[in-house]
Amino acid sequence: MDKKAYFQKKIEETSSTKEGLFYSAVYLFSNKGYANVGIREICHTLNIKGSAFYNHYSSKEELFKKILDYFAEMRERVIFSNEEIEMIVKKGDIRYFFEENMKKFSYITNSPLFYTILQIVMMESYTNEQAYEIEKINVYHLRKGYTEKILKKMMDNGDIKEFDVEVITAEYYYTLKGLLDEYILHEVWNEDTSGTMERIRKHIEFFIKLLKK
Repeated sequence: MDKKAYFQKKIEETSSTKEGLFYSAVYLFSNKGYANVGIREICHTLNIKGSAFYNHYSSKEELFKKILDYFAEMRERVIFSNEEIEMIVKKGDIRYFFEENMKKFSYITNSPLFYTILQIVMMESYTNEQAYEIEKINVYHLRKGYTEKILKKMMDNGDIKEFDVEVITAEYYYTLKGLLDEYILHEVWNEDTSGTMERIRKHIEFFIKLLKK
């Protein structure tokens, strides 16, 4: 992806200055880091004066919080609802579960805005407490509860082999998190992501074969 072109298009397509400032900040923060970007530079992308910023945000800190809040809200789309969990358990098909889980996961990789903000979260988690809290629960802890619940019920129903559910869940998601980080790195540097996606596919197949009776 040409990130600069993508965000320039997003800015050009919106009629909202506030939204344009949001996109400008996401692009600049992901390239330079939050601390290295000033309000004037954020405004320059939109060809507006720095003073116009304060018509929409009280500070750069408020804008950054809006970006993190947006990410936290959108991230909820990658987890299963209670209704989806019940349907998966009823099917009792471990392949179906992992493949549906991957469809949720692909929301991250298919959305340039989402994974660009994820890049910011990863970068800023070492110095910003809110970013740290978001990154701390990202991927593994976010899905830990429902995955353990599904696997435990499938095991009790005799649909999969007997395993330590907590260990299997951790092994699955921590590796997936590493692959996601790899994917984002390739995207940032405009490199081919097909190899990473193939490793993700093989990772899923490994756990399907491991658990399937």
